[in-house]
Amino acid sequence: MRKALILLFLLLTACASPQTQAVVIGVRTANDHSPFYIAEKLGFYQDEKVQAKVVLVPSNTEIIEGLKRGEFQMGAVPVTTAIAAIAQGVPIRIVAMTGRGSDGILVRADSSINTIADLKGKKIATIRASILDVLLLLALEEAGLDPQKDVEIVYFSTLGDMINALKTGQVDATANTEPFMTEAENAGWGRILLYFTAYWKNHPCCVVVARTDFAQKHPDLVEKILRAHVRAVRFANENPKETAKIIVEYLKAFDPDFVEKSLSPDKMLISCEIEPGEIGKMAELMHRYGFTGRALAEEELVNLDFLRRILGK
Repeated sequence: MRKALILLFLLLTACASPQTQAVVIGVRTANDHSPFYIAEKLGFYQDEKVQAKVVLVPSNTEIIEGLKRGEFQMGAVPVTTAIAAIAQGVPIRIVAMTGRGSDGILVRADSSINTIADLKGKKIATIRASILDVLLLLALEEAGLDPQKDVEIVYFSTLGDMINALKTGQVDATANTEPFMTEAENAGWGRILLYFTAYWKNHPCCVVVARTDFAQKHPDLVEKILRAHVRAVRFANENPKETAKIIVEYLKAFDPDFVEKSLSPDKMLISCEIEPGEIGKMAELMHRYGFTGRALAEEELVNLDFLRRILGK
């Protein structure tokens, strides 16, 4: 993958005219990454006179590695992934939001689990140190359960593995995200127990990051990418049906009708705006749960100068 990305960037750079310069953006297959699909498909980057390539990457780790090596100049990852990477010295900063909410707890439709308190003594699947893990621990504590004693947390590597483990009865519940949870309900075998927004209203989910050296050398390109991003976020919120179709096209999976259902505001928000304080809160939680050596300061994590200029703040 590394050689392919390097070749891709060199080709983009070679083809770029003085009016269009190349930026490679690593993203995942998720509802709240849809603004990047929209901006590419509908020509928002071209309108900004920037040649951008959106690359769908299988894992958050690969996006961070690509950013570390300079194969990606920008990317979108869960906020916890960004915080952990910065704590480990990866030269990136959070420059915008792309989604809020969308994460929660899924159980089987025939389960007797009806409240989070019913999870006592149960096996719950999650991905270690992920945003799902952090929010699961927070929700359990808020509900009066001790994550170390009252439940058994089972770690998996992917969202799909956790869905399969729940479906086959290896676990009793899974912390998961959209559109996978709505798909499970739509298929009739799953039931969404709750969204983590019940414990942290409109919690940050995925964020947009940029390499610090790229932002310093090419602030105009970062601003153009984010201007297209803001436009795509607005499009997504105003056109859920068209957004669902674009998500299905890029993910090459799912059904547009239930993807549109999974975009409902009571399930998630596609959003670009962000506050340093909420990123600081997430960093404190990650430190509290032992996922980072210290709670990073807000100024170490975010650079909102570009977004504020675009939004006129």
